[in-house]
Amino acid sequence: KMIKFIDLSVSVGDNDSEPSKFKHTRLTSSEGAKELAQKAGIPISSFPNNEFLTLDTYTLSTHMGTHVDAPIHFGDSENVENINTKSVDQLPLEWFYGKGKVLNFSKFPRKKNIEKEDIVKVLEKEKIEIKPNDIVLVYTDMDKLYGTKEYFTDGPGMSKEATEFLLDLGVKVIGIDSYGFDRSFPVMLNEFKITGNRNVLWPSHFVGRTREYVHIEKLCNLDKLPKEGFLLSLFPIKLDKADAAWVRAIAIVEE
Repeated sequence: KMIKFIDLSVSVGDNDSEPSKFKHTRLTSSEGAKELAQKAGIPISSFPNNEFLTLDTYTLSTHMGTHVDAPIHFGDSENVENINTKSVDQLPLEWFYGKGKVLNFSKFPRKKNIEKEDIVKVLEKEKIEIKPNDIVLVYTDMDKLYGTKEYFTDGPGMSKEATEFLLDLGVKVIGIDSYGFDRSFPVMLNEFKITGNRNVLWPSHFVGRTREYVHIEKLCNLDKLPKEGFLLSLFPIKLDKADAAWVRAIAIVEE
């Protein structure tokens, strides 16, 4: 059998999909030679071609690009009854490597909540059985809009009940290929201003205050995966005490 690796991570950088600021600077080989030569008290000619090594510096949010939200992200205050306040570096590695299952919501309406009954219908239609510790991927096809404003404003999201349903099946990690795990920021905020109902604001994020689970946002290429029968490697960068961390998400598919 042949093994194929499918990259499920978006590139991290400035684009219209990201409201957060992103900064990248580079110390060039020539600049590096001058800086080190001065600090070390040696001539620039000590280096081949008078050049040393480059040094890139990135300034960005932990929530840019493909990333996992740690439980502490769901609430870290003494006023929050968060049963699980683990940071990224404290999460079990076992959660991030395992069998994947894809739920196809590629034709689902934008800006709408995926409800429990929607999940049940897909499972029955596709004859998918979710088992404890399976990693569930919610395929919305929103990654095709990555780099556009609509990616940030139009995404569907998981309802509280839909998320709890998957957790009841023993799932610890759920991923989605849209900007956020809940509906888009503008949609939730607009509905809240009209109704005054606090339950419309980030309902699935807040599930994480009372249930032990994490979700991965901004995946891509879920359309290239079978519905099941593959492995996922979703290990986050080990950022000390972080509320989220970037993930190089990879699917391992046997052909």
